[in-house]
Amino acid sequence: MKYLIGLVGVLGLVAGCSKPFSANKIAIYTSLEESVAQKLAEGFEKDSGIKVEFVRLATGEASARIEAEKNNPQAALWLGGVGIGHAELKFKDLTTPYISQTTEKIPMSLRDERGYWNGLYQGILVFAANKSQLEKKNLTIPTTWSELLDPKWKGMIQIPNPGTSGTSYNLLTALIQSMGEEKAFNYMKSLHKNISQYTKSGMAPTKNVAIGETVLAVGYFHDIIRLVEESRAPIQISIPLDGTGYEVSAVSLIKGGPKPELAAQLIEWMYSPRASQILADGYYVPIFLEGVEMKKEAILPKGLKLIDVNMDWAGQNKERLINLWNSKVNT
Repeated sequence: MKYLIGLVGVLGLVAGCSKPFSANKIAIYTSLEESVAQKLAEGFEKDSGIKVEFVRLATGEASARIEAEKNNPQAALWLGGVGIGHAELKFKDLTTPYISQTTEKIPMSLRDERGYWNGLYQGILVFAANKSQLEKKNLTIPTTWSELLDPKWKGMIQIPNPGTSGTSYNLLTALIQSMGEEKAFNYMKSLHKNISQYTKSGMAPTKNVAIGETVLAVGYFHDIIRLVEESRAPIQISIPLDGTGYEVSAVSLIKGGPKPELAAQLIEWMYSPRASQILADGYYVPIFLEGVEMKKEAILPKGLKLIDVNMDWAGQNKERLINLWNSKVNT
């Protein structure tokens, strides 16, 4: 059944309302950076009176837990995480459509046409390198995907495991879209020779670059620049000139999850000026930018050479593609 919300409900859910909705609590899963998720939870409670209790999970972990709990859902919704992961749950009948006058304003390319997931922000895949390590080894940061295959990078690159990380699965599907399936897997097999570790989470390679554990990583720009600005990590960033993948981070209602009416309120609030500004302050690029002050370091996807991936196709083919990656690449 679709969860619809009318105009009266929408108007009552925007940030800054004078009366809180209730003193209830809502349990959610989130794949946002924990510090950002905490600020969103606090902002929502301030505006609505509803306390948010969240568990932070990587995209692959959240997807797996929601599926494991399908007969007894423990969370009301999944907030954040690569949209492809949300599309996968849609085809497994684990989420419930959500449509409102607010979500219908989201561009069609950034939401599911039937409301199974709605986009929150966009993020682009980039290269991150440790400046000190580059200087020490007399290397320069790559500017194209083909440069990652150079033998000089052997043992110096980390990327996440696409089986557990939405970041890496997004990378895999972007390469397939750009090169074709056979060439993409041949590329990943060649890249494997230069990989020192496949990490569990999408952010781990960048954190390892920051401390000098590895020289080079692939990750989302917003995660990397936030780490640089918050910790002054010695990281250099490069946007692939030959095109790069991007994520549409999303929110989904979990089918049969507790307190769906409170979950609906949280979804609506996520598109409010307060929530959008919190995302922007965390270096994300929210869907609705009107009235939002972006960080000067932020990069807007508009104008970049991006590789579009069909979310439904990626969601439907995830198990097959991960199995192929394990058999052809991670051996």
